[in-house]
Amino acid sequence: QIMKQVPVRYDLKTLPIPAYSAEKLSSMKDADWNDFLQQASSLLDSTEKNAGAARSKLNLLYYLCTVAVHKEVASRLINSQLFPVLIQQLRAAANWDIRAKVARVIALLALHTSELGEKVPVSEAIILLTELIRENFRNSKLKQCLLPALGELLYLVAGEEGKKEHPRECLVVPSTAYTVLMRCLREG
Repeated sequence: QIMKQVPVRYDLKTLPIPAYSAEKLSSMKDADWNDFLQQASSLLDSTEKNAGAARSKLNLLYYLCTVAVHKEVASRLINSQLFPVLIQQLRAAANWDIRAKVARVIALLALHTSELGEKVPVSEAIILLTELIRENFRNSKLKQCLLPALGELLYLVAGEEGKKEHPRECLVVPSTAYTVLMRCLREG
């Protein structure tokens, strides 16, 4: 059963960072881009446990979903320091809504990126998604949130491997990812 994703909408009034359009983000100078990334990363990395902090994180993730469909922005985001922060949130967030939205942002970045840097920790993201799916295998809602991200990352790796002559260490896919994926396909 494939779950259709509902369109995301962020609340402009409560967004804790400036809501730049994708076009503005893609044309930003390096200093402004780094300021934007620093603000977004620090908000996501915040350890506050109250409901307001969770809402702010979710609102930021909704915003990132809307700009991640732009190829230049997706490429800049996946190659930035924000991608490891997203992986950390996928690992550590207590709120599964946040984890689900982080997985969606990762999937959109993987789908829309046009270039992948040498140091992007794609394998780490694949390993973490595989572990989360395996640990929560009986929870079909969680699998429906996590599997698209895993699939998009695997597709990204396959595409990158097709372009390059020499395999890159950051693009190593563990066999457990394929095992978990096949088990999900078999057992639903």
